Amino acid sequence: MSCFRYANRFRNTTLLHSFPFPFKDITSKSCVRCTAFHCGATSLTVDKLDPMSHPMPTEFPCTHMIYKIPDYFPRTALVDSSDSYSYVFIYAKSVSLARRMYDAYDPLKRDKTNVIAFFYDNDVNYVVMLWAIWMLGAVALPLNHAYPTEDLEYFLTDSMASLLLTTQNHKEKAVSFSHLGPTPVVYQSITSNENLAFERYDDLDFAIGEQWFLQKPALMIYTSGTTGKPKGVLLSHTNLHINILGMIDAWRWIGDDRIVHSLPLNHVHGVVNALLTPLYCGATVYMLPKFDAKVKLHVVFERFLERNEDYITLFMGVPTMYSLMIKYYDETYGSASEDTKEAIKEQLQKMRLFVSGSAALPVPVLNKWREISGHTLLERYGMTEIGMALTNPYKGQRVPGAVGLPFKYVNFMIGVYNAYVKGEYEVIVEGNQKEVTVTEGKEGQEGELLIKGLNVFSGYWNAPHKTTESFTSTGWFKTGDMAVYENGVVKMKGRLSVDIIKYGGYKISALEIEDVLQQNPDIQECCVIGVSDITWGQKVVAIVALKSNGNTLTQETLQEWARERLPKHKVPSVFKFVDQISRNNMGKINKKDITKQYFGPKRK
Repeated sequence: MSCFRYANRFRNTTLLHSFPFPFKDITSKSCVRCTAFHCGATSLTVDKLDPMSHPMPTEFPCTHMIYKIPDYFPRTALVDSSDSYSYVFIYAKSVSLARRMYDAYDPLKRDKTNVIAFFYDNDVNYVVMLWAIWMLGAVALPLNHAYPTEDLEYFLTDSMASLLLTTQNHKEKAVSFSHLGPTPVVYQSITSNENLAFERYDDLDFAIGEQWFLQKPALMIYTSGTTGKPKGVLLSHTNLHINILGMIDAWRWIGDDRIVHSLPLNHVHGVVNALLTPLYCGATVYMLPKFDAKVKLHVVFERFLERNEDYITLFMGVPTMYSLMIKYYDETYGSASEDTKEAIKEQLQKMRLFVSGSAALPVPVLNKWREISGHTLLERYGMTEIGMALTNPYKGQRVPGAVGLPFKYVNFMIGVYNAYVKGEYEVIVEGNQKEVTVTEGKEGQEGELLIKGLNVFSGYWNAPHKTTESFTSTGWFKTGDMAVYENGVVKMKGRLSVDIIKYGGYKISALEIEDVLQQNPDIQECCVIGVSDITWGQKVVAIVALKSNGNTLTQETLQEWARERLPKHKVPSVFKFVDQISRNNMGKINKKDITKQYFGPKRK
């Protein structure tokens, strides 16, 4: 039967006048069974595994996404390069895939939670596979098929995935990994908004009750490995749910929103912020086919300028994306008339929000974007393990260089390690969305940022010792980032491991120096690192890529320029000029790799 014709058979869905005749309401059933959680050679029931599951407190809204979708059945959920797709279509396709997988693969019938990896493209099939995996009660592990074979082997082996789901496009690659353990499963991908049989998830024998969903692990995301070997971060449905509710509250998401999605789908930014959050509130996602910053960002910028009824209302990106769009604007419209520039700004101001995250936002980028668009970029702070934690306000002053205050349901603390009490921190400042308390006499002091709340992850996969090391004895997650609370907002000072340079007796923030260097009109991009020095411990080194018109700059002229803007001990002693600074697919610079690349042992 047609999924559109029978959409109103779902609970919580009002009768649509376009349907030819009414249907009686069918009461949904709740199938709550004791399902086990698989970790290594041991199976533990979810309700006994702490902290791998988080029961949802009664004061939180508890409608899980799988049970929320029927509210939006007639609406357009996603538009990709092939077609546009309604919520009911994607839902029905997911139910069909889940049922067929359950019938075909015995591991899914056993009393444990499986990890199901899947190769994805940036299109509707990603959502279908993700929802189908969740409907099976399994943990989803999205993998970028374009990653090096060595990385994919590591992810599949470390995660102990039982199945590797893929479309026909990546069948051969999936089969090539079968010797590692996961059974390859080929899924008939969607290429158009085809008709299909309609089934209710509630009617399936293995359907999971709504409250039980929120206690189960949901998603495994591997860290980017900027500070070490990638770790599998296990996020529960409750973690995701709290993050989604926090972003809807802070950024005023509504069902009429439309977002261009141009982020990788194996990172929290791309999965939770830019995909799951809009889908949870019935908005529409315009998904570009492949994340390629150089090729695609001009397409994104021109999409902002389209004058039609489905104009984009908000966008989320990393600082590099905004920098490249600024570069495109300068090259394309820099010599245009003032009337043209004003028309562009007027069109961009129809959008209600631009968000920047995943890396520190250089103040010059913020200022230039405001000049072009009239918008002050909203910078926020988050990481894989905690999702979103801090945000500048949707309404009110957004302080350059700051990441604001906590999201709803999130608590933060800035503290210094207590050498006399193992695992504990002396509190500098502590608070939440409503109230912040500064310890008397410690105003303006820097310390490590710690986060607590139901947004915080369940644990590192198969690494209980790493999980234990990442929390204080009182349950605060140690982010490894330095921060300071000033003038009512939190400012980030950089990673303890790579962004804090220990020069003589000083602790220098690399991010602070980068912000200053970015103000030089001849610098395209830069990164500051600490390199070992026998005399000073570490010396300050700047890796610099110049604009095409800045190739006459020398180390001496830059040092002279920097001395006018920085204290003497913060002026880089070495400037390394490069054509381009390498980044990962989230636009992040791996400073450990950069240090090895330019200042590591010489190879013979």
